[in-house]
Amino acid sequence: MDEKQFNFGVTIKQLNKIMEIRFNKSLKKWDLTYSQFSVIMYLFKHQNQQIMQKNIEDAFLLKGSTVTGILKRLEEKHFITRQTDSSDRRVNYLRLLPKGLELENYVYDEVERLEKETLGVFTQNEKMILEELLRRGLDHLKILSEI
Repeated sequence: MDEKQFNFGVTIKQLNKIMEIRFNKSLKKWDLTYSQFSVIMYLFKHQNQQIMQKNIEDAFLLKGSTVTGILKRLEEKHFITRQTDSSDRRVNYLRLLPKGLELENYVYDEVERLEKETLGVFTQNEKMILEELLRRGLDHLKILSEI
């Protein structure tokens, strides 16, 4: 019998890719990608704070040029605005515009729906164990990587 060997990295990558594809399908009506949607979600969660591009880079472990592209497209689509700091032109503050704010209810409902579908095969106890194991692995890798 040919038994497949478990490859953690490949499995995580496949899970992420499938979830990204599913999110992208549900976001077509707003002409948004999963990456753009993730930034909007981050801005919802931090609405009462002054968010800079660097915060996005750190939160998603992305390069500045990648985040610049995402923010530029969100700005072109009128979901966000970037305001340059008057004392340091390298700093941009991000804020959701009314069009972006309109997505708030949908954002949370859609995330909940897709996560329920994805995790529906697990019991509540299994979900708690999975979350603990993934958080522990992530924390460990961050320490090893000095992130």
